[in-house]
Amino acid sequence: MSFLDSVIGRRVFNIAPVWWLAGTNYGKGQGEDARDAQRDGLPLSGRKVIILEDEFFVGIELAQILETAGAETLGPASSLAEARELAADDEIDMAVIDVNLNGEFSIDFAVELQQRGVRVVFATAYADDARLFTGAAASIPRLGKPTSTRALFRALLPDA
Repeated sequence: MSFLDSVIGRRVFNIAPVWWLAGTNYGKGQGEDARDAQRDGLPLSGRKVIILEDEFFVGIELAQILETAGAETLGPASSLAEARELAADDEIDMAVIDVNLNGEFSIDFAVELQQRGVRVVFATAYADDARLFTGAAASIPRLGKPTSTRALFRALLPDA
């Protein structure tokens, strides 16, 4: 098995390769209690984050970053329909949302989540286009793509 295959396989089974690369043996030969104990001190520990991103590799990268910080990720969803399905079935704490999903805009969905008490952050190439973000959407933090991990955490955890 190649290095890339092993990393992809670990992500598919919801195990962040960064843990593996750091030598923690995360997920191998350990029960749920050990995994939970490792995540307790992480900034997003115990938080569920939905990812809505139509670019496959960007979505996977976001999931990796968030999982490494202790979050449980839902998605990445690549369409509004898929994201709405994920959001309906689960309690969500946070959301990282791309605005333009192959011509389908997600702004109304982001506002709906915000009204449910979900901390929403836009990660979009349209971050500087104020014409798109009016009304309730204007208060949602916007990050340009590509974004840094630090900027993402600052937007998700403004009080940290």
